[in-house]
Amino acid sequence: MLLSPLRYPGGKSDFLAVAAAIFKDSGLEGTPVVEPYAGSAAVSLGLLDFGLTPKVTLVEKDPLLYCFWRAVFDSPGELITRFQELPINLETWSAQQKFLSVESPSEENKVDLALAALFFNRANFSGILGAGPIGGKNQLSAYKIGCRTNKDDIVVRILALASLAPKVDVQFGDALDTIKKSARKKNNFFYLDPPYFKKGELLYRHYYRLAQHKALATALTSVDFKWLLSYDDHHVIEFLYEDFHVERCAFRYSARSHKKHDELLISNFALPACERDMQRRQRHRTAFMPTEPIGQIAAFQI
Repeated sequence: MLLSPLRYPGGKSDFLAVAAAIFKDSGLEGTPVVEPYAGSAAVSLGLLDFGLTPKVTLVEKDPLLYCFWRAVFDSPGELITRFQELPINLETWSAQQKFLSVESPSEENKVDLALAALFFNRANFSGILGAGPIGGKNQLSAYKIGCRTNKDDIVVRILALASLAPKVDVQFGDALDTIKKSARKKNNFFYLDPPYFKKGELLYRHYYRLAQHKALATALTSVDFKWLLSYDDHHVIEFLYEDFHVERCAFRYSARSHKKHDELLISNFALPACERDMQRRQRHRTAFMPTEPIGQIAAFQI
């Protein structure tokens, strides 16, 4: 299995198999995938590894996350070397804070920002870049700042992802702008995982207010490409997308948790019944595994 190097808010360990089933059952095999809210990029990179899509485009607005994915696919050796040398402690946490205010990524600061993204994702509470360190600033908890940072394991994950580099394009930009510019591109498939409607401001540095959630729904009404959207379950979102196909599904947010949370799957094409896909999940998880895996992927976990 190829596992993401990133811990990510709302990551669903059992969603990839469902997304792959929808992609395949809907006749989308061979279609390039665009993920305009890249985040952990779990779904698009999973579809790529399963051989269901020939190319993935990741678009990310957060400069740190954008630079992380650029470094993974453009300069993994430098990222890995610097990460291995980086102490995981409160002194590093304080020194890295300056990178959170950077708004414009460049070739000169790409690896600096990538390293900061990986450090904060692993050292901060729940993987949130702008949160405090695990264990608090006094480190009084039983769980210390480095408890989520197994460097050897993370390096293996980065190297496995780097093998996909020829098929991945990483772009810095805004999701809504990307959707509008690509509106007439019928031969693309968009997977969208925007900031949560509830508690988005607590989880993301670039969260949405109601007007932006409305703007996304409006933009998706006038595109020619097929799209699949995942959202936290809320009546406002159901209202915004009442003219589209909406399914309510239960997913685990973590491989370590048995608790499930409802999410909305929304699309502009007919979705296979969600309940049926839940029952078929294990079969698809096995069926989509390559005979000779490119990396170590079957599902992304946090």
